[in-house]
Amino acid sequence: MPTVRLERKGLFGPVGVIDTAHSRRFTIGGVLQGASLLLPPASSVDPSLPPGPGPVIETRYQLAWLLAGQRHPAGRGLMLGLGGGCGAVGLLHEFSGMTLDAVDMDPAMVGMAREFHPLVPFYERSGRLRLRTGDATEFLSQARTSYDFVIADMVVDADRAGLVDSAALIDGLAGASPEIWFRMFGSLPDGEIQPVLEKFRNSGREVDWMYSPVSASVPIPRTRDWILAAGVRQLPDPGFRMPFAGVPGPQVELARQAFRKLASSPVPAPR
Repeated sequence: MPTVRLERKGLFGPVGVIDTAHSRRFTIGGVLQGASLLLPPASSVDPSLPPGPGPVIETRYQLAWLLAGQRHPAGRGLMLGLGGGCGAVGLLHEFSGMTLDAVDMDPAMVGMAREFHPLVPFYERSGRLRLRTGDATEFLSQARTSYDFVIADMVVDADRAGLVDSAALIDGLAGASPEIWFRMFGSLPDGEIQPVLEKFRNSGREVDWMYSPVSASVPIPRTRDWILAAGVRQLPDPGFRMPFAGVPGPQVELARQAFRKLASSPVPAPR
């Protein structure tokens, strides 16, 4: 039976923490914003950490961030949209030479991640994760750092998906890094994705590939969760490095299988 650990007011609706039998899930208005497996726990990374989830990402679409890590294992990344910190801590655990700056608009979400995902403050203390609260477009307009990659994960739910694909945001992303991993909802071939692809084209950062965690059995015109990979001419090899190698447990193996499926089936972006 799921256990509600927290629910408090946030900018886009109530933010919540729910523990299931296998994972800790972070939500906004009941919509999943990230999940990490409870086993292995945070203490498997550092014995001094309090009880809480460990580094293994359960959220299917967030496993795509590991592809950026494979391309830049010792790089500096920018993550726009922290959620519960699940994707960030998974990346930092897997790639020990990486550092991340993360920006989230909602102070309640940042506070929740620090309080309920022990690895978030752990990586902050190590200096490898820097958290900021604020608007992503404003942050990009003032940024003076060039990043090896940017992850944009600011979608709260499908109803508000169109709020995160403005030309100003995409131009800002293009100015911050030559490589962008951008989450959105949409459909192909003539649905919501085409205008976004055009904005990337206009920014000088063509989208090369599109990944989706949705089963391949779902017809591709159907609206779904997509990860657009811009500035990624050469695909990461999905077999080069399986995530969470050596970590035991059936749920961890399910996460590895989900990564393998997602990484093995990119769709070339329509031109």
